[in-house]
Amino acid sequence: MVLAQDLRSTILERLKTEAVVRIPASEVEYFAVADQLPFKVEYHNSEIIAMGLASYFHEIIVANWIFILRSILPDEFTVLGSNSGIQIPKFEGGYYLPDVMVVKGEPAFKPNSTAIITNPYLLVEIHSPTTAQFDSDIKLPEYKQQDSLQQIIYVNQNRARVSSYRRTDQPNTWINQEFFSLEEVMQVEGQEVLIKDIYRKIKFE
Repeated sequence: MVLAQDLRSTILERLKTEAVVRIPASEVEYFAVADQLPFKVEYHNSEIIAMGLASYFHEIIVANWIFILRSILPDEFTVLGSNSGIQIPKFEGGYYLPDVMVVKGEPAFKPNSTAIITNPYLLVEIHSPTTAQFDSDIKLPEYKQQDSLQQIIYVNQNRARVSSYRRTDQPNTWINQEFFSLEEVMQVEGQEVLIKDIYRKIKFE
């Protein structure tokens, strides 16, 4: 496990001066080092991708979403935080840890894992200036390839902006809605979610 320790040290050292750290690595190396870091680490295109600890405000929004989803969804849904990952089967070696994940019914797992889920139903990602481009340009198209996924929600942590992508009955067709006001209302599984509730306890500069 010396290699994993070396990777961990390299990531931690580079994060002192870099907002996003990318390191070429195998899938085995990714899983070895991911267990040793105090923040989520993702894997794309044979690279480990680390962005450091989440901010206080990021975690408030995550907590708000978990509370909202557990309040409005029936018992057949399970709401999970970012310690559970998903596998993107149509892209080789893709593993992401969304900020909030919802599973409908029983979870399906990657073989030999109880942490990597292959049938997410809904995902929430909280944007920061550091993560926004990667989340939108890389992860969003790959998320849309996940057959079980019905809704993707992106939240900007620095200003009131929520983007919702909902799958339709037509192949490769998603409905995108944008919300820019705290007074607006969005839909999740036919239930109303107030934008102001998503940003509860968040004060914008």
